[in-house]
Amino acid sequence: MLLLWHSRAVPADARTIFPTAITVARALVAARWLVLLWMVGVVVVSSQRDAIEHPLVTWICVAAVASVAAWTTWAVRVDPVRPFGTGFLMLEATLAIGLSVIDGWVFEPGHVFEVSQSLATQYPLIAVVSIGLARGPIVAGAFGLLIGPAEWAGAVLNEFDDWSARHAVSLIATSLFYAAAGAVFGWQAQLLRQAEADIADRRARDDVARVLHDTVLQTLALVERRTVDSDPDLARTAREADRDLRRFLFGSTTRVDDTLEQRVRAAVERSARHHDAAATVPISVSVVDTAPPPPDAVADAVASAIGEAVANALEHAAPSRVVVFVETDDDGDVFASVRDDGSGFDPSERRTGHGVDESIVARMHSVGGRADVVSTPGAGTEVRVWST
Repeated sequence: MLLLWHSRAVPADARTIFPTAITVARALVAARWLVLLWMVGVVVVSSQRDAIEHPLVTWICVAAVASVAAWTTWAVRVDPVRPFGTGFLMLEATLAIGLSVIDGWVFEPGHVFEVSQSLATQYPLIAVVSIGLARGPIVAGAFGLLIGPAEWAGAVLNEFDDWSARHAVSLIATSLFYAAAGAVFGWQAQLLRQAEADIADRRARDDVARVLHDTVLQTLALVERRTVDSDPDLARTAREADRDLRRFLFGSTTRVDDTLEQRVRAAVERSARHHDAAATVPISVSVVDTAPPPPDAVADAVASAIGEAVANALEHAAPSRVVVFVETDDDGDVFASVRDDGSGFDPSERRTGHGVDESIVARMHSVGGRADVVSTPGAGTEVRVWST
């Protein structure tokens, strides 16, 4: 139960419960009603055979399951997130453990490890599914391990004393089964959550693409047409911006077979074309790219960060030269440096633009990397990026 409580670091709310989980929550409501019908049938048949020693407690257990089934039926209609909250998960986990223990106490001795039906056979499975969907495979698997000890406690209450190896194996197998079920459901929930997040991101990107296509791209095309004769440089810049934006929105900005060096040099060339200072400022590019290539996403992020660093140097630093160095180690990790001898700045001062923070630092963080800016007023700037 403590696992369920401490797992509140990942709250079960609308941000973490994905649409498919809500659909499963509705299916679990039906499963709870079926379990309730099963329990009623077991109690009625067992009562006819005088196999129940504590009928009042037995019907209290039935009423508890009925209450949970009724509450979840209401909850999934008005607020489907509620059945995944910490409070309810702890209640359902307690009910599943309690049924497994009480099952041995309410029936006459000899009930456990026999062919007679149990009150708690199905309910622990419902509990591990709920916990797996809301809290993931580790918490659900850990909870599943508790079912075997709970059934052992039920056997003790049932006055069972003829223990042998097969009984121990049965209890261990029970724990392993429920632990595996919880881990599998939790793992599948993570995969579904990621898949649905990817779909949502793609839809959001498509929406942005449509808006930009109807506004920015058309504006760039208009600028190119109207300045092709009067201002060729502006027309070329508009055309390149149009092309880069279309590639970003509708496809990769680089070919999948481009090497890291090709991507870096292309990014540097794009930055140089957009700044007049590049005509008089030499840009040296050295790429040591003999190790296994990094993933495409990492290579694109490194190249784009380098391009932004070069653009910042040309636009703000007034350097006499810019030096770009990129190296890949034996593990495929990338280190890159963009150094200029320009005016420099104080990195501790608040920056008004977003070029460094968003286009370099945040971009590298998005692929698991990092970036650092070292600069001194009057002594130049060095931007360093690492892929890990």
